[in-house]
Amino acid sequence: MIERALQLADAESLAAVSIRRLASDFHVTPMALYWHVKNKDELLAAMGDDFYDHIEISDLAGRDWFEVLRLVVERLVSSLRRHPASAGLAVARILHSERGQVLTELTLSVLRDAGFSVGRSADVARTALHTAVTLVAGLPGAELDVPADERDAALARKRAEIAALPADRFPCLRVSGDALTGCEDAEDYFEAGTEFFLAGVQAMQRRLPSGVDAP
Repeated sequence: MIERALQLADAESLAAVSIRRLASDFHVTPMALYWHVKNKDELLAAMGDDFYDHIEISDLAGRDWFEVLRLVVERLVSSLRRHPASAGLAVARILHSERGQVLTELTLSVLRDAGFSVGRSADVARTALHTAVTLVAGLPGAELDVPADERDAALARKRAEIAALPADRFPCLRVSGDALTGCEDAEDYFEAGTEFFLAGVQAMQRRLPSGVDAP
């Protein structure tokens, strides 16, 4: 049921997901599904938890802190990309699902080992998750908030609006219209976004006082 809900969100947007709609797809009554989830909030929570169920971390022990952080972000992105329209649900569930808690503990642990304070470690871990979610949910051209069969038209309207802007006031915006609203190489897009985040964290760590335990 959870997988079908995630698929429905990808096809028709997250707003289309409901227990009644899922019951219709499965040719059962809504009451039949209430045995599995009590309400829509519980359904959405289970959808968010599903992302953490697909992240492997057992092989990360003993690795360098920066390598662990890189792999955590990359694996978050990979899991979220399975069902991008629901990626935002992962944010609210990371501290409530057991696997999300384990992932958070690991991330905080390696950041503390790298010399970051408790507060800064929390900031970096939180930003790691938001970076992954933003990259996936914000993939240029994806138009995840509209049904799949309407996405091409929505994208065309957006590009037409940019092209219609006054050339004397918005020359850079007009020439960048396609680049801002589309993605020719998704792998490069995700790799670059991950690198932007990691470079910032690495620069912060290098400025930490050496030989001093972080509070």
